[in-house]
Amino acid sequence: MTLPPGAATACARLALEADIERLVELYNAAVSELSVMRGGRVLIGLNGRDGSLDSSFRRQLTAPGELVVVGSLSGGVDGAESAGDVVGYGTCRLLELSDGQRVGSVEDLYVDPLLRRHGVGRAMADRMVSWCVEQGCIGVDANALPGSRAVKSFFEAGRFTARLLVMHRPLPPP
Repeated sequence: MTLPPGAATACARLALEADIERLVELYNAAVSELSVMRGGRVLIGLNGRDGSLDSSFRRQLTAPGELVVVGSLSGGVDGAESAGDVVGYGTCRLLELSDGQRVGSVEDLYVDPLLRRHGVGRAMADRMVSWCVEQGCIGVDANALPGSRAVKSFFEAGRFTARLLVMHRPLPPP
Protein backbone atom coordinates (compact mmCIF):
# COMPACT_ATOMS: atom_id res chain seq x y z
CA MET A 1 0.00 0.00 0.00
CA THR A 2 1.39 3.40 -0.95
CA LEU A 3 0.62 6.23 1.43
CA PRO A 4 0.46 9.88 0.41
CA PRO A 5 3.18 12.18 1.79
CA GLY A 6 2.54 12.81 5.46
CA ALA A 7 0.54 9.60 6.03
CA ALA A 8 3.54 7.65 7.31
CA THR A 9 5.28 8.50 10.55
CA ALA A 10 8.89 9.59 10.17
CA CYS A 11 11.25 8.83 13.03
CA ALA A 12 14.88 9.61 13.81
CA ARG A 13 17.06 7.91 16.39
CA LEU A 14 20.70 7.55 17.31
CA ALA A 15 22.48 5.12 15.04
CA LEU A 16 23.66 1.85 16.57
CA GLU A 17 26.49 -0.49 15.68
CA ALA A 18 23.84 -2.81 14.20
CA ASP A 19 23.09 -0.06 11.63
CA ILE A 20 26.62 0.12 10.21
CA GLU A 21 25.96 -2.10 7.18
CA ARG A 22 22.95 0.05 6.25
CA LEU A 23 24.91 3.26 6.92
CA VAL A 24 27.56 2.10 4.44
CA GLU A 25 24.87 1.32 1.82
CA LEU A 26 23.25 4.73 2.25
CA TYR A 27 26.62 6.52 2.23
CA ASN A 28 27.56 4.84 -1.06
CA ALA A 29 24.20 5.82 -2.54
CA ALA A 30 24.73 9.42 -1.38
CA VAL A 31 28.22 9.55 -2.92
CA SER A 32 26.87 8.15 -6.18
CA GLU A 33 24.14 10.80 -6.26
CA LEU A 34 26.48 13.65 -5.30
CA SER A 35 29.30 12.71 -7.67
CA VAL A 36 27.34 13.76 -10.76
CA MET A 37 26.25 17.12 -9.32
CA ARG A 38 28.13 20.36 -9.85
CA GLY A 39 30.63 20.64 -7.00
CA GLY A 40 29.84 17.15 -5.77
CA ARG A 41 33.23 15.55 -6.39
CA VAL A 42 35.04 18.32 -4.50
CA LEU A 43 32.57 18.12 -1.60
CA ILE A 44 33.04 14.35 -1.43
CA GLY A 45 36.82 14.82 -1.50
CA LEU A 46 36.70 17.38 1.32
CA ASN A 47 34.14 15.60 3.51
CA GLY A 48 34.73 11.97 2.51
CA ARG A 49 35.58 9.22 4.92
CA ASP A 50 39.08 7.90 5.62
CA GLY A 51 39.81 4.18 5.62
CA SER A 52 37.09 1.58 5.46
CA LEU A 53 33.54 2.85 5.68
CA ASP A 54 32.69 0.32 8.40
CA SER A 55 35.56 1.54 10.58
CA SER A 56 34.77 5.16 9.87
CA PHE A 57 31.14 4.84 10.97
CA ARG A 58 32.09 2.64 13.95
CA ARG A 59 34.52 5.32 15.15
CA GLN A 60 32.00 8.10 14.60
CA LEU A 61 29.31 6.34 16.65
CA THR A 62 31.38 6.82 19.82
CA ALA A 63 33.48 9.89 18.97
CA PRO A 64 33.00 12.86 21.28
CA GLY A 65 31.52 15.84 19.49
CA GLU A 66 29.99 13.72 16.72
CA LEU A 67 26.48 12.42 16.14
CA VAL A 68 25.10 9.80 13.77
CA VAL A 69 21.35 9.46 13.36
CA VAL A 70 19.19 7.19 11.23
CA GLY A 71 15.70 7.78 9.93
CA SER A 72 12.86 5.39 9.30
CA LEU A 73 9.19 5.32 8.39
CA SER A 74 6.35 3.46 9.98
CA GLY A 75 3.01 3.00 8.29
CA GLY A 76 3.80 0.75 5.33
CA VAL A 77 5.30 3.01 2.69
CA ASP A 78 6.21 1.18 -0.53
CA GLY A 79 9.98 0.82 -0.77
CA ALA A 80 10.54 0.25 2.95
CA GLU A 81 10.87 -3.47 3.60
CA SER A 82 9.08 -3.21 6.93
CA ALA A 83 8.02 -0.59 9.41
CA GLY A 84 11.05 0.95 11.06
CA ASP A 85 13.60 0.04 8.35
CA VAL A 86 16.41 2.58 8.10
CA VAL A 87 15.84 4.68 4.96
CA GLY A 88 18.17 7.60 5.70
CA TYR A 89 21.07 8.80 7.81
CA GLY A 90 22.63 12.00 9.00
CA THR A 91 25.90 12.98 10.64
CA CYS A 92 26.78 16.10 12.56
CA ARG A 93 29.89 17.27 14.36
CA LEU A 94 30.86 20.13 16.59
CA LEU A 95 33.26 22.79 15.37
CA GLU A 96 34.93 25.20 17.75
CA LEU A 97 35.26 28.83 16.71
CA SER A 98 38.32 30.96 17.50
CA ASP A 99 36.45 32.56 20.43
CA GLY A 100 35.62 29.15 21.95
CA GLN A 101 31.97 29.07 20.90
CA ARG A 102 30.63 26.05 19.04
CA VAL A 103 28.84 25.57 15.75
CA GLY A 104 27.23 22.32 14.65
CA SER A 105 28.04 21.11 11.15
CA VAL A 106 25.67 18.76 9.35
CA GLU A 107 28.14 16.69 7.35
CA ASP A 108 25.71 14.19 5.80
CA LEU A 109 21.96 14.08 5.43
CA TYR A 110 20.60 11.52 3.00
CA VAL A 111 17.29 9.73 2.45
CA ASP A 112 16.64 6.97 -0.08
CA PRO A 113 15.31 8.85 -3.15
CA LEU A 114 12.24 6.58 -3.38
CA LEU A 115 11.26 7.46 0.18
CA ARG A 116 11.77 11.22 0.23
CA ARG A 117 9.02 13.72 1.00
CA HIS A 118 7.69 11.70 3.94
CA GLY A 119 9.44 13.72 6.68
CA VAL A 120 12.43 11.44 7.34
CA GLY A 121 14.99 14.11 6.40
CA ARG A 122 13.21 16.67 8.56
CA ALA A 123 13.06 14.28 11.52
CA MET A 124 16.81 13.62 11.26
CA ALA A 125 17.66 17.31 10.75
CA ASP A 126 15.53 18.26 13.76
CA ARG A 127 17.28 15.59 15.85
CA MET A 128 20.69 16.98 14.85
CA VAL A 129 19.65 20.58 15.56
CA SER A 130 18.33 19.55 18.99
CA TRP A 131 21.65 17.86 19.74
CA CYS A 132 23.49 21.04 18.72
CA VAL A 133 21.30 23.05 21.11
CA GLU A 134 22.12 20.57 23.90
CA GLN A 135 25.84 21.00 23.10
CA GLY A 136 25.58 24.79 23.49
CA CYS A 137 26.10 25.63 19.81
CA ILE A 138 25.39 29.14 18.57
CA GLY A 139 24.26 27.84 15.18
CA VAL A 140 24.20 24.93 12.76
CA ASP A 141 25.71 24.82 9.27
CA ALA A 142 24.75 22.53 6.37
CA ASN A 143 25.93 22.33 2.77
CA ALA A 144 23.77 22.58 -0.34
CA LEU A 145 25.41 22.22 -3.74
CA PRO A 146 24.76 24.86 -6.41
CA GLY A 147 21.74 23.99 -8.47
CA SER A 148 20.35 21.67 -5.80
CA ARG A 149 17.15 23.63 -5.33
CA ALA A 150 15.40 20.87 -3.39
CA VAL A 151 18.19 20.72 -0.80
CA LYS A 152 18.33 24.50 -0.48
CA SER A 153 14.55 24.66 -0.05
CA PHE A 154 14.64 21.81 2.48
CA PHE A 155 17.11 23.66 4.70
CA GLU A 156 15.36 27.01 4.27
CA ALA A 157 12.12 25.37 5.44
CA GLY A 158 14.06 24.37 8.57
CA ARG A 159 15.02 28.05 9.17
CA PHE A 160 18.56 27.76 7.77
CA THR A 161 19.85 30.75 5.83
CA ALA A 162 22.89 31.15 3.58
CA ARG A 163 25.88 32.66 5.39
CA LEU A 164 28.66 31.87 2.90
CA LEU A 165 29.00 31.11 -0.79
CA VAL A 166 32.12 29.19 -1.74
CA MET A 167 33.50 29.99 -5.18
CA HIS A 168 35.60 27.37 -6.97
CA ARG A 169 37.76 27.48 -10.07
CA PRO A 170 38.77 24.10 -11.50
CA LEU A 171 42.35 23.84 -12.76
CA PRO A 172 43.85 21.52 -15.36
CA PRO A 173 45.64 18.45 -13.96
CA PRO A 174 49.36 19.00 -13.22
